[in-house]
Amino acid sequence: MHTRTWLWWLVAAAAIATLAPHPLYHILLMLAVTYVFTARRDDRPLAHSFTLFARAGAILWLGYIIFAVVTVGGPRGATALVTLPALQLPIWLGAIVLGGPITAEALAWGATRGLGLWALLLIFGAFNALVDHHRLLRLAPRSLFHAGLAITIAIAFAPGLVRSIQTITAAQRARGHRFGGLRSWWALAGPLLAGSLERALQLAEALEARGYGRTLAATPDTGRMLILLAGLSSLAGALIGWLWAGPAAFPLMAPLAGAGLILTGWAARQLSRSVPRTTYRRERWHRHDTIACISAGIALITIAALRLLEPAVLVYYPFPTISLPTFDLRVGVAIVLLAVPALPLRTPLPRRARRIVTDRRAARRTAAQQGAFAD
Repeated sequence: MHTRTWLWWLVAAAAIATLAPHPLYHILLMLAVTYVFTARRDDRPLAHSFTLFARAGAILWLGYIIFAVVTVGGPRGATALVTLPALQLPIWLGAIVLGGPITAEALAWGATRGLGLWALLLIFGAFNALVDHHRLLRLAPRSLFHAGLAITIAIAFAPGLVRSIQTITAAQRARGHRFGGLRSWWALAGPLLAGSLERALQLAEALEARGYGRTLAATPDTGRMLILLAGLSSLAGALIGWLWAGPAAFPLMAPLAGAGLILTGWAARQLSRSVPRTTYRRERWHRHDTIACISAGIALITIAALRLLEPAVLVYYPFPTISLPTFDLRVGVAIVLLAVPALPLRTPLPRRARRIVTDRRAARRTAAQQGAFAD
């Protein structure tokens, strides 16, 4: 799938996980994300990182439950399960009360909030495992070319380092070496350091041979740089004002943030035009990308509309008395639409490939007709 499709899918899934803090919707979202990863995974080294994100999310979920139960920062609920000894911390530590009554409402609250973090980690883990990072960095503005090149080299360095460690370890064990004490690991560190330096020199020679880092001497565009600085300052001022004054300052900070976004985007686009870029092989946009983007957009619009019109449908709040969470079919259908990228839709062949297939079929029919005529 196209890189922009995965980006839009990431934005829609993360926004839905944030707008719908509900355990049933989070579980359904996690199932949809896992299904997409299972259907679209490949053999790249970064594809194995999804398991790491899943384990990290499970640990955070358990930690969030423990933190919500042990500490007292709000209502505790009416359904007490067990009572622990209470300890109040000093004022300079926030006057938090550790222990006290453990209620079912506090358990449900911690589980719900921790499940939201787990869902977000699964979403980013699936995106990290499925997207091509080199194509993703090509979408960066051309004015950030050198930063994108450094990130590309760093991303390519990590899987290569892992493969080198595995190769050297297997070779040393085949020679009868056993890794035990601290000194025994020099058999791995020495060849790894030598190989890393050799690859760094080869990479530097390849970059120099291809002319990386050589740019034409041009005078900097001071006006566009000042506009970019003004846009970033407007964004920073709007963020600081909103954090300082709270939601009451939204009518004043929203226009300031909008102006900052417009100025920053325009200046970045104008600065990128001055940097030439060539592409060896462009990504093709297929029918499956269109269907996936439309489905993610419908899901996001549905959840956002329900958040504005019927917020009680999307939010689960177990206080003051715990109750079973309800499930809205509209939200469920919207979340299921995020699993559209996993559907095995056929991608049409390019025009040249279709012509080759047609010529081969015609040649086979001609050969079959000639054989039948000869018989």
